Amino acid sequence: MTEHDDASAAEAVLRKAVEQLCGDGPGDGSEAAQEVVQALADGSGEAWTPAQETQIRAMVDQIRKLRDLKRPGGGWWRRRREGWARARLEDMVEAGGPELLHEADLRHWKSLAMVELMLEFAGSPMKQDDVVKVLVHREAVNAVTYEEYQQAKKTLAEKKAAAG
Repeated sequence: MTEHDDASAAEAVLRKAVEQLCGDGPGDGSEAAQEVVQALADGSGEAWTPAQETQIRAMVDQIRKLRDLKRPGGGWWRRRREGWARARLEDMVEAGGPELLHEADLRHWKSLAMVELMLEFAGSPMKQDDVVKVLVHREAVNAVTYEEYQQAKKTLAEKKAAAG
């Protein structure tokens, strides 16, 4: 399957989700949103070998687990589990290299960005302007590279540090 086919498939799934969120089609919008996130996670734009793809997906899952464990509260047991999860992620990075970690980090962020976008419209019917906003936002998210993502994170951290 070519990169163009991947993009077309992801766009078709996104349009289906948008239609379901608009109420134009049968089905559950949350199911469609999950399909969109999966389709976008699969279309990375770079050709990875199947073994590398498996490693990237495992790293994304580990990043999600680590992020979940890092939330406030939970006591000593969650902190211990967080340490184990961090160690597993470090082992994965050693085995796969930093390029795979960068791709996993970017995919994790893209997935979160699309979920947040879909949740914005989950509670109410979408208008035509909302559909355009979703499609534009999707294009913007997919166009982001790891370097741009890191620069944006750095700028945001600097602004946060300056503000408080």
